[in-house]
This record gives sequence, structure tokens and C-alpha cells, in this order.
Amino acid sequence: MVTKKNIIIVAVVLIAIAFIASFALGSYSTGPSTKFENAFMSGSIVGHAIEQPQHNNTNYSKWAQSYIDKTNGIEYNMSTCDNATLLLDIMQIQGGMPDPEIRKFNGLNWTIYYSQAVPTTEVNSNNTTNNSKPLDVYILSTTYNNQSYLVYVVSNGKVDCDGSTYCKLYTEYITPYLESVKLKHSSDVPHLYDLLGISSSDYKQLVDYVAQFKAGNLTQENTAENSG
Repeated sequence: MVTKKNIIIVAVVLIAIAFIASFALGSYSTGPSTKFENAFMSGSIVGHAIEQPQHNNTNYSKWAQSYIDKTNGIEYNMSTCDNATLLLDIMQIQGGMPDPEIRKFNGLNWTIYYSQAVPTTEVNSNNTTNNSKPLDVYILSTTYNNQSYLVYVVSNGKVDCDGSTYCKLYTEYITPYLESVKLKHSSDVPHLYDLLGISSSDYKQLVDYVAQFKAGNLTQENTAENSG
């Protein structure tokens, strides 16, 4: 039997994956910096980045923004909520991401994860594009005044990347981005459980479950047995 808890975990992973969209982008070259500002942060992006329209007109839409630099093949997905710890924990458990690195910018510690994602197949009336090369994904997270900030930097491979904090994608694009970022605190950011579409009680139960898993009291094997 599939438990409600496991359904919630799958939902969390799917929401995380939804942040990592594939895109068809042009050839690599550096360009000018693009300044940006939204409800929760401001800064600049190396290259010519275009703000993407928000298709989800909910009360939470202003707390997420996306910018695409088509020339360099990089997408920046920014968001905020009250506490993103659970989301990051589940992504690390389910996705097998290596331990993150910590880097300090403007007095704030940023937690930096690296992962890869398989792009989707794009279909239109003229042709079908199937790019099976994995996308490079850096997940950047920090906390400021008890508010979580998340940035997914997704690259289609136009900029050299080896998954470290020393490659060109990180040093020439992500580092300048983080050096420029200024965070804005707000008292009305959404709760993570609201974004996940679950109740606060289910959220607390899931937090406890993940904590037990991280402490070694649960494993993926006995979790599967308990849900069967």
C-alpha cells in the first residue's frame, strides 16, 4: 500500500524537478550584465538575461521569478519561502546529491548543491528536439531573518562545468551573481507546506520522518516494506 507520507514525498520531488526546466539555447559567449529586481531579491546576472512571464497567477506567484540567458545557455530560477530545509533534505535523499559546499557572500553563508537533470523532449508542429545530454544544476540556498531563499541555476552545457565550485560556470557566472545579490525580507512569504499543497500537520509529520531518516533510524528499504 502506498502511504500518504510517500505520496507527499513524491509530490515534493516533483515540485523540485519542476523548477529544473529544459530549454533550447544558443552558442556560448559572455555578454553584458543584466540587473534584476523582484519582491524578494535584487542583483545582476552576467550576460543578457530575459525575465520570464509568470503563468501561475496565484497569491504566491510574486515569490518566484525566472530569468533566461539564451546566449550562454543558463536559466536562473529564484524563489523564497519561510523555510526550505525540508525540500532540500528530500532532494538530497531522493536525488543522491553529494554533500553541499558552503560559501560566504555579503556576510551570508550560501549552501551550494550540484546535481544533474535530464532535459525533456520538446515537440512542436515543425520538429521534435530530443537533447539527452544532462543539464548542469546548481542549487543555491541561504537563510536571512528566518526566511529561506533558493536559486536554481540550470545550464545546458554551453559553459564548461564539472560540478565543482572551480569550473567556468561557477566562477564566471554563479560567483558574480551571488556577489551581487541583495536579499529582501518580508513577513508574508508563503509557508513551504502551502507551496506543496499539504496541511501543516502533514508537513510536521513529514519533517519528523525526514529527521528520522537522516538520523539513520529509517532506511529506504524498510520504508518500502512499511508502505507495501
